[in-house]
Amino acid sequence: MSVKLNHYWSVIPGRDEACVEFINNNFIPDVKNLGLQTVAVWSVLVGAYSEIVLENASSDLEIIEKALKDKQYKSLKQDLFKFVKNYQTKVLVNTGKIDSYTMDISKTTIKFNQMWNVQSHKKDEYDEFVIKEYFPVLNELGIFVAGEWEVLIGGGPGIICEGRVSDVNNLIRNLQSKKFQNATRKLKCHIANYHSRILTFYIDN
Repeated sequence: MSVKLNHYWSVIPGRDEACVEFINNNFIPDVKNLGLQTVAVWSVLVGAYSEIVLENASSDLEIIEKALKDKQYKSLKQDLFKFVKNYQTKVLVNTGKIDSYTMDISKTTIKFNQMWNVQSHKKDEYDEFVIKEYFPVLNELGIFVAGEWEVLIGGGPGIICEGRVSDVNNLIRNLQSKKFQNATRKLKCHIANYHSRILTFYIDN
Protein backbone atom coordinates (compact mmCIF):
# COMPACT_ATOMS: atom_id res chain seq x y z
CA MET A 1 0.00 0.00 0.00
CA SER A 2 1.67 3.21 -1.16
CA VAL A 3 -1.02 5.88 -0.73
CA LYS A 4 -3.10 6.87 2.30
CA LEU A 5 -6.25 8.85 2.88
CA ASN A 6 -6.20 9.91 6.52
CA HIS A 7 -9.27 11.30 8.30
CA TYR A 8 -8.92 13.49 11.40
CA TRP A 9 -11.71 14.52 13.78
CA SER A 10 -12.95 14.99 17.32
CA VAL A 11 -16.01 13.09 18.52
CA ILE A 12 -19.05 15.14 19.49
CA PRO A 13 -19.46 14.78 23.29
CA GLY A 14 -21.85 11.99 24.18
CA ARG A 15 -21.66 10.38 20.74
CA ASP A 16 -18.69 8.03 21.27
CA GLU A 17 -20.63 4.75 21.26
CA ALA A 18 -22.73 5.77 18.29
CA CYS A 19 -19.61 6.89 16.43
CA VAL A 20 -17.83 3.56 17.01
CA GLU A 21 -20.92 1.68 15.84
CA PHE A 22 -21.16 3.81 12.69
CA ILE A 23 -17.46 3.41 11.89
CA ASN A 24 -17.58 -0.38 12.30
CA ASN A 25 -20.93 -1.04 10.62
CA ASN A 26 -20.99 1.61 7.91
CA PHE A 27 -17.84 3.63 7.28
CA ILE A 28 -15.24 0.82 7.13
CA PRO A 29 -17.25 -1.60 4.96
CA ASP A 30 -18.52 1.16 2.65
CA VAL A 31 -15.08 2.65 1.93
CA LYS A 32 -13.84 -0.90 1.33
CA ASN A 33 -16.43 -1.16 -1.44
CA LEU A 34 -14.78 1.93 -2.93
CA GLY A 35 -11.35 0.24 -2.93
CA LEU A 36 -9.99 1.69 0.33
CA GLN A 37 -8.68 -0.61 3.04
CA THR A 38 -8.86 0.63 6.63
CA VAL A 39 -5.47 0.27 8.30
CA ALA A 40 -6.56 1.32 11.80
CA VAL A 41 -8.50 3.89 13.79
CA TRP A 42 -6.32 5.67 16.34
CA SER A 43 -6.88 7.80 19.41
CA VAL A 44 -4.33 10.54 20.03
CA LEU A 45 -2.77 10.08 23.49
CA VAL A 46 -0.20 12.86 23.26
CA GLY A 47 -0.04 15.64 20.70
CA ALA A 48 -2.22 18.26 19.10
CA TYR A 49 -4.22 18.48 15.83
CA SER A 50 -7.07 15.98 16.36
CA GLU A 51 -8.60 13.48 18.74
CA ILE A 52 -9.12 10.58 16.30
CA VAL A 53 -7.22 9.46 13.18
CA LEU A 54 -8.68 6.92 10.74
CA GLU A 55 -6.26 5.61 8.11
CA ASN A 56 -7.37 4.30 4.73
CA ALA A 57 -4.82 2.90 2.29
CA SER A 58 -4.64 2.00 -1.37
CA SER A 59 -2.01 0.94 -3.87
CA ASP A 60 -2.99 3.68 -6.32
CA LEU A 61 -3.66 7.40 -6.03
CA GLU A 62 -6.32 7.17 -8.73
CA ILE A 63 -8.38 4.81 -6.54
CA ILE A 64 -8.43 7.43 -3.76
CA GLU A 65 -9.29 10.21 -6.21
CA LYS A 66 -12.15 8.15 -7.63
CA ALA A 67 -13.44 7.32 -4.13
CA LEU A 68 -13.42 10.98 -3.06
CA LYS A 69 -15.60 11.88 -6.06
CA ASP A 70 -18.05 9.01 -5.54
CA LYS A 71 -21.59 9.83 -4.42
CA GLN A 72 -21.48 6.99 -1.88
CA TYR A 73 -18.41 8.49 -0.22
CA LYS A 74 -19.92 11.97 -0.10
CA SER A 75 -23.09 10.58 1.50
CA LEU A 76 -21.03 8.55 3.96
CA LYS A 77 -19.07 11.63 4.99
CA GLN A 78 -22.29 13.55 5.63
CA ASP A 79 -23.48 10.73 7.89
CA LEU A 80 -20.14 10.80 9.71
CA PHE A 81 -20.70 14.48 10.52
CA LYS A 82 -23.58 13.43 12.79
CA PHE A 83 -20.97 12.06 15.20
CA VAL A 84 -17.82 14.16 14.70
CA LYS A 85 -16.58 17.73 14.45
CA ASN A 86 -13.40 19.48 13.22
CA TYR A 87 -13.14 16.97 10.36
CA GLN A 88 -10.10 17.16 8.07
CA THR A 89 -8.35 14.86 5.60
CA LYS A 90 -4.86 14.36 4.21
CA VAL A 91 -3.68 12.38 1.21
CA LEU A 92 -0.24 10.87 1.81
CA VAL A 93 2.16 9.23 -0.63
CA ASN A 94 5.02 6.98 0.38
CA THR A 95 8.40 8.62 -0.28
CA GLY A 96 9.97 5.24 -1.03
CA LYS A 97 12.70 5.46 1.60
CA ILE A 98 11.25 2.44 3.41
CA ASP A 99 11.17 -0.70 1.24
CA SER A 100 7.63 -1.84 1.99
CA TYR A 101 4.56 -0.83 3.98
CA THR A 102 2.58 -3.37 5.97
CA MET A 103 -0.97 -3.16 7.29
CA ASP A 104 -0.25 -6.07 9.65
CA ILE A 105 -0.53 -4.22 12.96
CA SER A 106 -0.93 -5.83 16.39
CA LYS A 107 -3.75 -4.54 18.58
CA THR A 108 -1.14 -3.72 21.24
CA THR A 109 0.71 -1.40 18.86
CA ILE A 110 1.38 2.17 19.90
CA LYS A 111 2.19 4.60 17.14
CA PHE A 112 4.81 7.35 17.40
CA ASN A 113 4.44 9.77 14.51
CA GLN A 114 6.87 12.60 13.84
CA MET A 115 6.08 15.40 11.42
CA TRP A 116 8.31 18.05 9.86
CA ASN A 117 9.15 20.12 6.81
CA VAL A 118 12.42 19.48 5.00
CA GLN A 119 14.56 22.56 4.38
CA SER A 120 14.61 22.77 0.58
CA HIS A 121 18.30 23.64 0.33
CA LYS A 122 19.19 20.60 2.46
CA LYS A 123 17.05 18.00 0.68
CA ASP A 124 19.96 15.78 -0.44
CA GLU A 125 21.67 15.91 2.96
CA TYR A 126 18.34 15.18 4.63
CA ASP A 127 17.69 12.11 2.47
CA GLU A 128 21.12 10.68 3.25
CA PHE A 129 20.83 11.45 6.98
CA VAL A 130 17.45 9.82 7.58
CA ILE A 131 18.28 6.72 5.53
CA LYS A 132 21.75 6.12 6.95
CA GLU A 133 21.39 7.47 10.48
CA TYR A 134 17.99 8.62 11.78
CA PHE A 135 15.77 5.71 10.74
CA PRO A 136 18.36 3.13 11.91
CA VAL A 137 18.55 4.87 15.32
CA LEU A 138 14.76 4.72 15.66
CA ASN A 139 14.77 1.01 14.81
CA GLU A 140 17.57 0.38 17.34
CA LEU A 141 15.40 2.04 19.99
CA GLY A 142 12.47 -0.25 19.21
CA ILE A 143 10.60 2.33 17.14
CA PHE A 144 9.90 0.41 13.93
CA VAL A 145 9.83 2.84 11.03
CA ALA A 146 6.82 1.66 9.03
CA GLY A 147 7.04 4.39 6.42
CA GLU A 148 7.90 7.96 5.54
CA TRP A 149 4.99 9.82 3.96
CA GLU A 150 4.75 13.06 2.01
CA VAL A 151 1.56 15.07 2.47
CA LEU A 152 0.24 15.48 -1.07
CA ILE A 153 -3.05 17.15 -0.07
CA GLY A 154 -3.78 18.66 3.35
CA GLY A 155 -2.32 20.99 5.91
CA GLY A 156 0.41 20.70 8.48
CA PRO A 157 4.06 19.65 8.07
CA GLY A 158 4.84 18.04 4.74
CA ILE A 159 6.54 14.86 5.97
CA ILE A 160 5.21 12.20 8.37
CA CYS A 161 7.57 9.58 9.80
CA GLU A 162 5.39 6.68 10.94
CA GLY A 163 6.86 4.75 13.87
CA ARG A 164 5.34 1.76 15.66
CA VAL A 165 6.17 0.38 19.10
CA SER A 166 4.79 -2.42 21.26
CA ASP A 167 5.37 -0.87 24.70
CA VAL A 168 4.56 2.73 25.54
CA ASN A 169 6.73 2.66 28.67
CA ASN A 170 9.78 1.66 26.63
CA LEU A 171 8.88 4.36 24.14
CA ILE A 172 8.92 7.06 26.81
CA ARG A 173 12.27 5.84 28.14
CA ASN A 174 13.75 5.75 24.65
CA LEU A 175 12.48 9.24 23.86
CA GLN A 176 14.36 10.43 26.94
CA SER A 177 17.58 8.66 25.90
CA LYS A 178 20.67 10.53 24.75
CA LYS A 179 20.73 8.46 21.55
CA PHE A 180 17.28 9.68 20.50
CA GLN A 181 17.89 13.25 21.62
CA ASN A 182 21.23 13.45 19.78
CA ALA A 183 19.74 11.98 16.60
CA THR A 184 16.77 14.36 16.74
CA ARG A 185 19.09 17.30 17.31
CA LYS A 186 20.94 16.39 14.10
CA LEU A 187 17.63 15.90 12.30
CA LYS A 188 16.56 19.43 13.20
CA CYS A 189 19.58 20.78 11.28
CA HIS A 190 17.80 19.61 8.11
CA ILE A 191 14.15 20.32 8.93
CA ALA A 192 11.72 22.85 10.38
CA ASN A 193 8.33 22.82 12.10
CA TYR A 194 8.91 19.57 14.01
CA HIS A 195 5.96 17.94 15.83
CA SER A 196 5.30 14.51 17.30
CA ARG A 197 2.27 12.52 18.35
CA ILE A 198 1.62 9.26 20.27
CA LEU A 199 -1.45 7.24 19.26
CA THR A 200 -3.21 4.10 20.47
CA PHE A 201 -6.04 2.01 19.03
CA TYR A 202 -9.48 3.63 19.20
CA ILE A 203 -11.33 0.84 17.39
CA ASP A 204 -10.17 -2.76 16.98
CA ASN A 205 -10.75 -2.98 13.24
